[in-house]
Amino acid sequence: MNEFVRELVGPLAPAFALLTHLGDGALLLVLGVLVYWFGALESQRDRVFVIAVGVAALALSAGVKGVVQLPRPELAFAPAGYPGYSFPSAHAMGSAAFYGALAVTMEWGTRRRRYLLAGSVIAIVALSRVVMGVHYLGDVLVGIVLGLALVGIGVWTREEGLFEPGPMFALAAAAALLAALLGSRVFLALTIGASIGGLIGWYYVDGRSVTQSGAAVLVLGAIAVTGIAVLRYATIWLGLERPDGTSSLVVPLVEVVGYAVLTATVLALPRLALAVEDRPIVRRLQSRLPFSDRTIDVDGVSRSD
Repeated sequence: MNEFVRELVGPLAPAFALLTHLGDGALLLVLGVLVYWFGALESQRDRVFVIAVGVAALALSAGVKGVVQLPRPELAFAPAGYPGYSFPSAHAMGSAAFYGALAVTMEWGTRRRRYLLAGSVIAIVALSRVVMGVHYLGDVLVGIVLGLALVGIGVWTREEGLFEPGPMFALAAAAALLAALLGSRVFLALTIGASIGGLIGWYYVDGRSVTQSGAAVLVLGAIAVTGIAVLRYATIWLGLERPDGTSSLVVPLVEVVGYAVLTATVLALPRLALAVEDRPIVRRLQSRLPFSDRTIDVDGVSRSD
């Protein structure tokens, strides 16, 4: 099937190697955080829900990979030494969960247009994994189904039309812990820590006042992102976690706590930023950068050009 699909796209195959990055976990993380930090205040709950669905997708995909441990396809055109396991496709699941959650929570355009756009991106990412030869067709189909199922659970458990990020973070934690009991070690510290940290961070900001200064979020956000990068790569440098995401048999407690603290900080940051929004440097940045409160003023960007 992989050979057939690759021949079907013909000369477009190299393009799919680029398009596959639309489903990279790092990109989805950055997009989710940026939308949360710099989105409209009234939709904060929806944006946290998108992050929660993404964390749940990561926990579920990593857990199943670590339990099933299906090797990747051995094909002549597949990248040599591509890390990780094949089933299910984390790219397909992550894309379905993230872009699907955006489609059901955003108010941009019509619902039909949002669903069509999200579906197109999901299909492109899934197809790219088969074209590249790093997944079987079944891997991506199952990934899409599971990712959309997470979104469906969120829609189904809404209360009075409001999405509930808390239960989704709890589901992610349960999936990560169950995977650990079944023997998975793939991204274990990350998924457990992010799930617990997400729960703590969400209930910390839920119903509380947050900053309306985009510059305050930007300043604290730069510090938080630096911390995330340092922790992520320090685990590899210290030999606690290998580049393919597998950890030692006994996952260091400090690593789990570190991811929990960082995730909670990311979610709590708009509230924590209240402490710095009146600092002179922050006020100068707020006046000079194209912010309209927390959101980016598109008209201001255009005028500055």
